[in-house]
Amino acid sequence: MVQDLLKTLKVLAGKRREISLIEVRKYDSEYKLAMDRVVELRDRYEDMDLRSEDKETIDSLLNSLDEVEVTQVNLSYLAGLADCLLILDRLKLIQL
Repeated sequence: MVQDLLKTLKVLAGKRREISLIEVRKYDSEYKLAMDRVVELRDRYEDMDLRSEDKETIDSLLNSLDEVEVTQVNLSYLAGLADCLLILDRLKLIQL
């Protein structure tokens, strides 16, 4: 049950986080520049003439790094939400 709850919360946090990051990008020039750089490097990578086994290895590495990052970010987002709830509870603004 706890694993199912955590899985559901991670999905919900991921969706909420994506919406928040879209908004943040509008106002955070450093984040926008970093994302633009990622797009530029991805395009350069796709244009490289690599052997198929090299491309598969690099793609596998990038996919694994993406999976780890998404999981870490979603868990961090959940931890932040939990912290907010605890603060509101301690301030007696909500009751957990």
